[in-house]
Amino acid sequence: MSFDRALNRAGRLSLEFVRWFKTGGVIVNEHVLSLEQTRRHVEVLGRSFDFIHLSDLQNRIHARNKKPFCLLTFDDGKRSNATVVAPELKRLGVPAAFFVVTSSLGGHTPFWFDRYWALRAKLGTLPQGLALPVLKQLPYRVLAARIEQACAQYGVEADLRNDDICPMSWEEARRLHQQGFSVGAHGHTHAILTRETKADAFENIATSIRMVSAEIAAPCPGFAFPNGNYTPELALHAFDCGACAVLTTEPVWVDETFPLWRLPRVQLFCGHSAGVIHLKLALAASGWMLSNPDGTGRGYRAMRRFRRRPGHNSESLIEHFAAGAAGSASHRPVNLPE
Repeated sequence: MSFDRALNRAGRLSLEFVRWFKTGGVIVNEHVLSLEQTRRHVEVLGRSFDFIHLSDLQNRIHARNKKPFCLLTFDDGKRSNATVVAPELKRLGVPAAFFVVTSSLGGHTPFWFDRYWALRAKLGTLPQGLALPVLKQLPYRVLAARIEQACAQYGVEADLRNDDICPMSWEEARRLHQQGFSVGAHGHTHAILTRETKADAFENIATSIRMVSAEIAAPCPGFAFPNGNYTPELALHAFDCGACAVLTTEPVWVDETFPLWRLPRVQLFCGHSAGVIHLKLALAASGWMLSNPDGTGRGYRAMRRFRRRPGHNSESLIEHFAAGAAGSASHRPVNLPE
């Protein structure tokens, strides 16, 4: 038996096993997929999960069904999401949510990380100051300026003719909304918001949610943190700005112990085989085995969850927490109420 076949079998059996004792489901975090990759991911996920709309999430978290649910989400708002992924999902009858970086839609500047990968492709080994872990520690203005300077120095630029790099337009985003897909906010810039000042992070979140609502002429259905990095205060701010759901990259299943302002997602990539997808989602069911792709490792395990008690709904808990956190610094750990 080949390694791929063995991995596929092990992953499928592992996922089938955890389904017996897990409630809720998964929110899958994707970025760009080809037509073939879109079909493969849908086929693999559809064997074990019911696909749902973002608007169905609150009800499905509390419901018990024969199959767990899967909410597909796509970050960044690349043009291929609108031209390749969405048409195929619509043909297959699969809902999804697309989270867009509002200052980039319709623009002509690549995202900083696409420029990074263009530099990496040309230079191979990058100077220490351009190492990805170093860049992700910087405030956005410093990060963007450093990438801009390096691209000018080495004569490198990301190819905006590639729809996996070029952002979609607002017209394409509106069309997605009109076709029944959810279009949410992913920041005004792709800043790592825990590296920003509190004022800048708050403004970034508020601007992106406001712009999405204005462009789609409807309430913004959700906010997904760029790179996944968040604090409870930032998440509650996004909720307060009108986002109906706030999403992180904590790699676990979602169930009724998670409030709508702290929803975990499991990240998948275009090259993942069926076996890797099955196994990764099975490991996510443990609640502790996968590392958070935001760079914080397994620190999410220390964050307590909400155990719902009679007379305590999510809104009252949010109000209780927000009142206690009003004067807190945005980047220090905060103990959540039980």
